[in-house]
Amino acid sequence: MSTSRATSALAALLVLGGLAAACAAESLDQRLFRQINGRWQRPWLDGPMSALTAAGDAKAGLALCAGVGLFGGQRGYRAAKLALAADAGSALVTFGLKCAVNRARPDGIADRTNSSFPSGHATGAFALAAVFGHEYPTLAIPCYTVAAGIALSRVYRGRHYPSDVLAGAAIGYASARLVLHFRERVLGLDAGRLCRGKKTGPPPAPPSLPVPADVPAGPND
Repeated sequence: MSTSRATSALAALLVLGGLAAACAAESLDQRLFRQINGRWQRPWLDGPMSALTAAGDAKAGLALCAGVGLFGGQRGYRAAKLALAADAGSALVTFGLKCAVNRARPDGIADRTNSSFPSGHATGAFALAAVFGHEYPTLAIPCYTVAAGIALSRVYRGRHYPSDVLAGAAIGYASARLVLHFRERVLGLDAGRLCRGKKTGPPPAPPSLPVPADVPAGPND
């Protein structure tokens, strides 16, 4: 067998292997969804899962950042600023992927701008958990526990497949780590300056008026 034929055969095997892996992953995804959304359903779990889903809403995340920033002192202000940056960055990535992939939700609803993959709730939850867990190490475990609960609630309520929330969690965590890596640059950003497109600071001093030349003395002076 020539080298070109061997290369073509290897490429074909790789493609077939990739397709088989994708089919297997889809099958596993479906099985996990049926397990969580079907067999785990309990009346006493409905309330907590609904509360976790509400906690993962974008407005709840903004309210959390605002509270930490306003009442957490200088440390809280810095943590909230980093968390907002991570949340915003991950939201942009998530929106782009939703539009590109356009995966229908488990209930069959297909909306390109609000499609199933990846989960926005999981993305935001893990972005905030990674930042606040880093800035407040003693709260890291509770932060990640709540984030995991939010992600799980989306599958439990039938809004996402497990792969959707896993991808969202990875995006949120990666965005947070990127923001933390460039923390000083992020903290140095001034929203007002960015909006106005110029440096902030005291207003410029008015131009000085020219000093008049000496006027020659008149006869009555």
